[in-house]
Amino acid sequence: MTGQSRSIQDILMDRLKVTQDIAAANVEHMRLNQKASGMMVLDMKDEEDGVVDEAREVARRQNEAALERSADRINALEGRLSALDAEIDAVMKKEN
Repeated sequence: MTGQSRSIQDILMDRLKVTQDIAAANVEHMRLNQKASGMMVLDMKDEEDGVVDEAREVARRQNEAALERSADRINALEGRLSALDAEIDAVMKKEN
């Protein structure tokens, strides 16, 4: 059934799902930010003590990469949300 527009209900259900996915992605991003902050505190302590923790450096790089992936996921989901909003707008204009 190509060429047919979706019902507003179908679009709204997709929008709800994407909104939930954005919320979950934001929770994960916040967790990763908190982890990064904790590592920074430990780094400051190590600097004062003259200690170098190589394992934490590896963990920091992994966390930074995870933060980048998380931000990319959030941006993609927000793009999907914008597309759904545009689809809703088009359907509403078509119905009026």
